[in-house]
Amino acid sequence: MGIKSLELEPTKENILDTIARNLIDRNQSVWQFVRFCDAQEDRCSIALDAQWGYGKTFFVKQAKLVLESFNDFTHTITDDEKVQIKTAFSKYISSGDNAINIQPQVCVYYDAWSNDNDIDPILSLVYEIVRSTACDHSFKKGRDCVKIATSIIDFFTGKDAKDFIDLMRGDDPLSELKSQKDIHAAVSEFLDSLLYEQGNRLVVFIDELDRCKPSYAVQLLERIKHYFSNDRITFVFSVNVEELQHTVRRYYGDGFDASRYLDRFFDYRMALPPANMTRYYQEIGLDNGSWVFESVCRAVARHYSFGLRETEKFYRTAKIAAYKPTHNQSFSGFSDGNGITVGLCLFVPIIIGLKMVDTSLYYDFINGRNSKPLIEIMGDREFAKGICDMLLERDETYDMEHKTVEQKLVALEDKLEMAYDAMFVKDDENTWREINVGKCAFSKQTKGIVMRVTSMLSEYTSFE
Repeated sequence: MGIKSLELEPTKENILDTIARNLIDRNQSVWQFVRFCDAQEDRCSIALDAQWGYGKTFFVKQAKLVLESFNDFTHTITDDEKVQIKTAFSKYISSGDNAINIQPQVCVYYDAWSNDNDIDPILSLVYEIVRSTACDHSFKKGRDCVKIATSIIDFFTGKDAKDFIDLMRGDDPLSELKSQKDIHAAVSEFLDSLLYEQGNRLVVFIDELDRCKPSYAVQLLERIKHYFSNDRITFVFSVNVEELQHTVRRYYGDGFDASRYLDRFFDYRMALPPANMTRYYQEIGLDNGSWVFESVCRAVARHYSFGLRETEKFYRTAKIAAYKPTHNQSFSGFSDGNGITVGLCLFVPIIIGLKMVDTSLYYDFINGRNSKPLIEIMGDREFAKGICDMLLERDETYDMEHKTVEQKLVALEDKLEMAYDAMFVKDDENTWREINVGKCAFSKQTKGIVMRVTSMLSEYTSFE
């Protein structure tokens, strides 16, 4: 077996599984978001705000599946999957004696980042709506959704739609359809014809807008505002608003008021509810019993507020680097005089975390110029006293409450500082000269082993 990512890809199978198991305790928030979308009576635009890697894509795809489970016309999920979803949300659907019904809504997921090389945002957005809803048939009252979509394509490309359709869909009857009309009316009629049989409202989830080229991101926002004025449409933008503001400023200039500019497009700004990280730690194996290594990894992840994606990447890297020696019985605790074990269990996770967070801070730390990360991560945590017990002399204690007359009270921060100095500051030409801190011995060789381990190319590296 080889190295396997711990990150869950947002496939339908994984989305359904996370809903069924309520993996990170967001089901209630997903349901409330679905209810909010269902309550809209006019055109609405929502910004769902969170940093990158905090699960926005999972959240909106979960919401999309829940909405689709209430639409009998939906072809993207099976009847069994609809039952599975409703079962997972049954306690929210049933409210007292009355069951809550969600109106049928047509849902489209649009990855803006993967489309930002297209000619025009509206072009690819209309195409995605056509593709996602499979509206390759004539609607009642003589309205033809595909024909109208083709006229929109023609408007924005300035040429016959055949080239576009041939490129995007191959041999398709769309290439024979063409209609000349006012583009505002065309978009409106397109949405009306789509919703006539498929649902009461259209919900378009636009993801990854903050990753797009500035010109594409701004154009998409302005095109949507200008052309999609239908009262029965909801746009959900899952974005990092701070990053999107930077994107807007790169387009309009550094002094531009990007926050107020975005308020023109977003009727509501919602913060993505926090994930239950304890459950996520359990899912990826980071909550691994009482092993010292996992305890320190959790402390690093919490201190730097790692999101779901960062936590997965961090722990996967740490496991590859040091899982074998830190989970071998001979390394399960701090052995007498074994500074290497302290280095592997304590310093390696911090060094790997610093590489992800701040390269300058990482170099300062490993070159003996800044012990602050070690003190901040371990110095104020109660569990660290047990982990760092081997840094104590026989007559020393961290515990004022249980201190004996013979014992001397010492500060954990002072012992951590001594261990850091021994590892990274007090460099000696004599490779084998040891510096003792409590029951642990550190030498130049100790630092060398720790740095080889963090390189992920040591004898301890795991490829499983």
